[in-house]
Amino acid sequence: MTSRRYCQLQIGLLGSFNLVVDGARVSSDVWSSKKAFMLLKYLAARPGKRVPTDVLIDLLWPDDKDTDRTSNLHTAVWFVRRILTSQANSDAEAPLRYENGSYWLDIDRGCVDAEQFRRHVMKSRELATRDPEMALFHCESALELYRDDFLCEEVYEEWTISFRDDYKELYFETIKRSAELMMEHRDNLEDAIRVCRLGVKKDPFREEYYQLGIKAYILAERYVDAMNLYKKYSKMLMDEFQLEPSPATQALVAHLCDKTGEEATTLAPDYGAYICDRAMLQFHLDTELRRSQRTGTSFSLLLIASQDGTRANRQMKTTFHILQRSLRNSDLICLFSENLIVVFLPDTTRAASEVLWGRLADTLEVRNIDTSSLSLTLLSNEEWDDMKKELARIFAE
Repeated sequence: MTSRRYCQLQIGLLGSFNLVVDGARVSSDVWSSKKAFMLLKYLAARPGKRVPTDVLIDLLWPDDKDTDRTSNLHTAVWFVRRILTSQANSDAEAPLRYENGSYWLDIDRGCVDAEQFRRHVMKSRELATRDPEMALFHCESALELYRDDFLCEEVYEEWTISFRDDYKELYFETIKRSAELMMEHRDNLEDAIRVCRLGVKKDPFREEYYQLGIKAYILAERYVDAMNLYKKYSKMLMDEFQLEPSPATQALVAHLCDKTGEEATTLAPDYGAYICDRAMLQFHLDTELRRSQRTGTSFSLLLIASQDGTRANRQMKTTFHILQRSLRNSDLICLFSENLIVVFLPDTTRAASEVLWGRLADTLEVRNIDTSSLSLTLLSNEEWDDMKKELARIFAE
């Protein structure tokens, strides 16, 4: 007796569901039974893996305790088989199999794009160091398969979440590896930039893609584009989270400034107080002191310290960025330590700095900063002995 062959399937799970049977695409309109459609999707995500009947019943009819759910499953199975065989160009059988209380799709894993995608990613990972060109081939093959996130039309189905997250992380990994190999192995900077843009489009807050993009622009001697990309990312981080790019990203642009001869102030935001470190703060204090001794001008300092040790680091960073945006361009601000912010106010009397702090405190409260957990020390060169003593203390810590 000659066994009948199974109909040949090509199943797309990356993006919206796509099904081809014996070379003919199956329209989603034929799936009048939504349960049967979900059954096929669930089994296709696990090609060749046997799934017990009770698992499928609980998936498809979790709350229908008063109905004959086993009968409903048999109907859904019959519907899937009928759709698959009616689309076939021969008398082939549908590869939806049953044995010992379990159902599965008896197909090669290569028939499912998600499995092909995973295989390409794993091969690119394996070959990245010993055969970069072949690794890049697998990266490019994987990216071609990733039409969109796993079953993007089923975002509210709980069982799809882990699959979606898993494949998305593999996609991000492949984007990074692909860009790196294009730069280091092929010296193809334009394609590396293009691939980084794909990653940013999928997740605009992945800093590694901005780092790679900046590197590629620098290697291509497109310095303006590198700086613009940095500024775009920096502004987005500030607007969304009141955060700055990581030191690693800032270092890339500092290196760019060295190459182009630009001032390091290019790194500073185009608004608010100038951000400085301890050394620069000390330099400006010394300079302003000499100027005030010659001209009699006033200057003040605001020392804002956190009294909440458990939340100091997070709150102080947020407070720092709010203050920076709220001050004048001529002011300086320094995150002196994880629980101390120093603001330098040139040409500002003690009385004027008191008024300014009141306004800044109101701004912080509007932005949901608990100002009761902050302590303020106001220093003015009008009381030089007190200022000198306090500055000696904080710089000694």
